[in-house]
Amino acid sequence: METCQMVDFVRQLDWNLLHTFMIVAQERSMTRAADVMHRTQPAISQGIKRLEETAGTKLLERSRTGLIPTPAGEMLLEQVRSIFATISRLPVGFEAAPAALSGRLKIAMIDQMVNETLDRALTSFFARYPGVDLEITVSTTAAIIRAVELGHCTFGISDGVIPDFLASRELMRERFGLFCGAIHRLAGRRDLTVAQLRAEPFIGFTADVLGGTHMGDVTAYRASASIGQRVRGQSSYVSEIRRMIECGLGIGFLPLHLAEPYVDQGKLWRLPPYRDEPCASAYVVTNPQIGLSVPETLFLKELSKIDFGL
Repeated sequence: METCQMVDFVRQLDWNLLHTFMIVAQERSMTRAADVMHRTQPAISQGIKRLEETAGTKLLERSRTGLIPTPAGEMLLEQVRSIFATISRLPVGFEAAPAALSGRLKIAMIDQMVNETLDRALTSFFARYPGVDLEITVSTTAAIIRAVELGHCTFGISDGVIPDFLASRELMRERFGLFCGAIHRLAGRRDLTVAQLRAEPFIGFTADVLGGTHMGDVTAYRASASIGQRVRGQSSYVSEIRRMIECGLGIGFLPLHLAEPYVDQGKLWRLPPYRDEPCASAYVVTNPQIGLSVPETLFLKELSKIDFGL
């Protein structure tokens, strides 16, 4: 591209279209991107069309898994991620480092994430730096990945499949068991096989989609065992999944360490499999491309030295 063409491209470019393109590429769907951005699908489609006209090339193409970037789109997407990560972190750079350390850590994590080693690290860090604040948000796997990518949080704690352009470290592994409520017609039975559960209505996590972007070991087990073909209830939160199972709406997988107290209370009943249960890993996820504040740098450096005992 010649210099005059490059200048014209920059002048004509609507930077909001880059954000639209990035979200569409993440979601692989203009309809889902419209939901994320709280806009209409035609508006998203028109925005992508305008961006392609400005760029003078096709940026997205359809595949069996949805919309994916063309080779030119992949090049643009890599640059766009870097641009938005940098922009979102500008306020961090505006802060002057005071003599007494202050600032804020932002953590986005999946629901009911319990890890004593991480808790001890938080306790130790904030005892040494009382001027630093902490903000924790609980969200879905997809939203956490998006927040880390855009630099909206210091780091995320997420399950699922972590994109290659983000850095991740395994924090913990959870074993999952299959459960029904104590009022369910299968409660109390110990003679069941996995095959007998295939027709049962299923309660699952919103991200737990057969063939989905964030399909992990639990979903893969469902697929291999043909469990949960009819999904009756969904939520992004463990507590709500457990509630629906307790109410007898269907069967579903729960982390064993979170479900066992409710089994002891007589609210849940454990179903097969009783051995070789599926496991899911949770990761500490960071974005190497974003600039960090002094508190964020210190905490992540401390976190990198911790042995999580896996």
